[in-house]
Amino acid sequence: MKKVLINKPIHRDAISRLSEEVEVLTPFKASAEEILEMLPDVQGMILCAGMKMQAAEMDQAKSLEVIGRHGAGLDIVDIKEATKRSLPVVFTPFGPTESTAEHAFLLMMAAARKLTLLDREVRHGNFHIRDRVVGRELKDAKVGVVGFGHIGQRFAEMCRAALNMEVFAYDPFVDRAVVEDWGAVYADEMVEMAEKVDVISLHVPSTKETHHLINEAVLKALGPEGLLVNASRGPVVDEAALIQALKEGWIGGAGLDVYDPEPPSNDNPLFGLENTVLTPHLASFTEEGRQRMGLMVAEDVLRVLRGEKPKYLANPEVL
Repeated sequence: MKKVLINKPIHRDAISRLSEEVEVLTPFKASAEEILEMLPDVQGMILCAGMKMQAAEMDQAKSLEVIGRHGAGLDIVDIKEATKRSLPVVFTPFGPTESTAEHAFLLMMAAARKLTLLDREVRHGNFHIRDRVVGRELKDAKVGVVGFGHIGQRFAEMCRAALNMEVFAYDPFVDRAVVEDWGAVYADEMVEMAEKVDVISLHVPSTKETHHLINEAVLKALGPEGLLVNASRGPVVDEAALIQALKEGWIGGAGLDVYDPEPPSNDNPLFGLENTVLTPHLASFTEEGRQRMGLMVAEDVLRVLRGEKPKYLANPEVL
């Protein structure tokens, strides 16, 4: 029987489905070194955040037939290296859409109303915080969506439907016609868009092109009332510039689910700022989202191991 290794817990239904056809290895408490020692004996790998599959790991996994990415982001897999080795990489492009979009919407609303600050102060007995904190409404505001893929469009849909927000979209990989047909304003320059919007929400992968896409110039253009939401990847934002922006009032606040690096250090200045809402990289972590992602990646891993064509293949060249 073939073996599939999973480095972190995924939905129980996915593990159950895998167990019908393969032996499932679940070393969730193992160290990175211990997991590496297990790689030579497995034919399938389901990869969650916290581990990478680069050339060195692929060298260890001499019997590997498929890499399954539990999620939509492919930055932790060296796709070129896998393709060179004729190794299929399957992933879950639709799995986290709803969960992540809802979480980004939550972060936006929480940042606008300074929710975490108010919650903390009330718990500490400071009911009179209400005398000094005033939030803001987002109805009819302008939102800039950076990355107009599945998650970005779903987030934009929520903003428009719930709050009648005007949507601007920045995505060099999406045609202007697609953006305009959707009903958004096409933006071809980040700073110019930042000057026009009240909120920027990020929905892009971590690549060389997106590294520090949000920098000092963008943050200053966003302005002292502007909000930044990041439920994509930490390196998309120049974190040092963001910290300065929040401290010095270049922007009004931020809602962050991701950091650079992860996990953030205990002395990260973001933790001491009142104008931040912070969560621990779990935007896609809902019961429904985890079940979708788990079953999607499980089924495609099994398809490859059976010699069948998978549904969601990141490197179709291998076929």
